[in-house]
Amino acid sequence: MKSEDLSKYVVKDPTNGIYRYYRRVPTEVAHLDSRVHVKKSLKTKNHKEALERAETLHKASESYWKALLEGKNAVGAVEEYQAAVKAAQSLGFTYRPATEAALLDLAELERRLRLAQQNMDVSPTIVDASLGTARQPRPKISDIWTLYTQHNEAGLTGLSRNQMRKHQVSRERAIRYVKDVLGDVDLQDITRADTIRFRDWWVRKIKDEKLKAYSANRSFTDLAGMLSVIDDALQTEFHKAWEKLRIKETNATKLEKRPPFPVAWVRDKILAPGALDGLNPEGQAIIQVMAETGMRLTEVCNLRPEDIRLDDEIPHVEVAERDDRRNKTEYSVRRIPLVGVALEAMKRHPNGLPLYHDKSDGASANINKYLMNAGLRPTKRHTAYSLRHTFQDRIENAGASDRMQADLMGHEFGRPTYGDGAEMQRRLDLLEKIKIS
Repeated sequence: MKSEDLSKYVVKDPTNGIYRYYRRVPTEVAHLDSRVHVKKSLKTKNHKEALERAETLHKASESYWKALLEGKNAVGAVEEYQAAVKAAQSLGFTYRPATEAALLDLAELERRLRLAQQNMDVSPTIVDASLGTARQPRPKISDIWTLYTQHNEAGLTGLSRNQMRKHQVSRERAIRYVKDVLGDVDLQDITRADTIRFRDWWVRKIKDEKLKAYSANRSFTDLAGMLSVIDDALQTEFHKAWEKLRIKETNATKLEKRPPFPVAWVRDKILAPGALDGLNPEGQAIIQVMAETGMRLTEVCNLRPEDIRLDDEIPHVEVAERDDRRNKTEYSVRRIPLVGVALEAMKRHPNGLPLYHDKSDGASANINKYLMNAGLRPTKRHTAYSLRHTFQDRIENAGASDRMQADLMGHEFGRPTYGDGAEMQRRLDLLEKIKIS
């Protein structure tokens, strides 16, 4: 059945101004759904809020009718349970297992019983939705990724191909580890004792392999995050056993901060004439832009032609809001004047750096390998990203206000940001004052 735009079903009640979701049951499913219309108050007079609230109900209705047309051909308890949950949402109530449904107030219980009776010979899904009799799903650890992606379409929208790859690799690794330790058990059978056992396994792994606590804590966070998405969809509580499961960092297990390059090192070695000649032109441009703008390496790699504004009154680059990839944070969106070698680099690459577009990991590996082989890294702890820390030190030492620093670095400032923050001319004056070459 073709899904339609939900906005046409969000209508304002002329008597009180409150929006509601109002839709006639599609003809092709009318013989399976005894209602003539789907009607539900959205409890707001704001049209934007009404559209947002209607989205869940709209999707539930679409999924419910699709399930009816398929004759409840769902395979397995998970799909049957999902159909019942969505049907309940479409009918205007929350799915409750039978033991909980029996404790509802009399009026609500009677409504559900009446719906079940009306649909006894028409739709087993509505009966399950009304009485809470759908079989409880028993997904296993090996089902986590599939269920997570199935129910997290909105959460994954906007990731670039490489961002999605990294997102998946991290989470599938966490699933693989916990499956190796606990076995492919049912999610509902996992207890706090099991998750503590998994944490203990990580403690030994960190010690034996000299890893950082971050690796384990990332694994716990990934698992809990995926299970929370599944819980929201199935109305389960699989994630509870994973709450507050962390390994405390010590001096030996915490991530080391990347040190900044000394300014003289950047000027006299990295940006010295000929120092980068053995690196490909786009790799050179990344280093030069990072040195004078403090941008993240991935931000430089993914600049588009429209983000490189060489003909503006103040030449600059923009880290823009995009629908084809996500910025690290909402505060990353910003405009940075181009000066010195950064300006010259962007003049050579006005259309961006296609070699490394959505391939920042490759860029980082190639650049860091070159810097090491060329003797341009004072220590192994110094990486290309250290240029960003050097830039932070330079603008701070130049007396930039906290607001100016946040605007240039793409950091949160702790109060609402209006307009463009510090004007571009002030940013340009600062960067001209401290430019390296």
